[in-house]
This record gives sequence, structure tokens and C-alpha cells, in this order.
Amino acid sequence: MSIAGPSVHPLDQPIWTALTTRQQGFAEGGALARRYPPAVGPFADITDMSPRAFATLGALMSSSEIAVLFTSDAVVAPAEFKLLLAKTGEQMIGTPAECSLPGAEPVLLGAKDVPEMMALAELTKPGPFGTRTHELGTFLGIRVD
Repeated sequence: MSIAGPSVHPLDQPIWTALTTRQQGFAEGGALARRYPPAVGPFADITDMSPRAFATLGALMSSSEIAVLFTSDAVVAPAEFKLLLAKTGEQMIGTPAECSLPGAEPVLLGAKDVPEMMALAELTKPGPFGTRTHELGTFLGIRVD
């Protein structure tokens, strides 16, 4: 993995791209490693698999925190890091589609909805969802009864 080159697509390194562009206001870290605050989510990225980049990431974390990296290459972490899970994933892209459900109108969700959003995330286990995750963008919900 190597950050920023002329042929790198933004989705090749989605966490780094987000933390150096549109969501840079959330970024903790600097030139070698960046992450979101833990209340937002565990996502992080490093410039390469060098011990220096990992050390920089480690300095951003407490011993009880985890970092989730999306990399195109296998993660080869130094001994100071414990690899908990390594899996492949699929990145999906698409265009919005019209969808209508009778009587269901989407509503904009915000800070006041966090307890319900957290309860739904706990129930459905969609992946990491923290108390500030909703700050990353637009979250819509449909309330029934």
C-alpha cells in the first residue's frame, strides 16, 4: 500500500482519502498515519506498512483501542500490534435509485436520534457504529409506529 500517486483512485484508499479531504476535520494524526476519533469509528490508515507508519498509528491509540484498516495488500504488522481479524471485503458503488414505500417517509436523523441509532446498530450489527458516527454524513431513517 502506498499513499497518493498519480494513478491512485480515491476508493483505492477510502479511509486515507476521506481523512485528507472531505472529512479531514475528523482526522487525528498526520503525514504517516491518520484515524477517526474512537467515538466516530475505529477506521484508520497508514501511508505504508513500514514500522515507522505503524509506530505513528500506535502513538495515536490507547492499548485498549483497535484500528480497522482497509488495504489492498495484506497487513503485515510489527510485533507490537496484534492482528485480530484479516478478511477480504467487497467495495460497492452505485447510483441512487427511486424507492417508494407506502406511508414511509424518510426523516433526517441527528444527535437527538443517537440513542435509537445505537440501539438499532446493536440489534442489527452492521459494523462499527459509535456515538458520533452520524456526524460523518447524512443519515436517514424510516419510523414505523
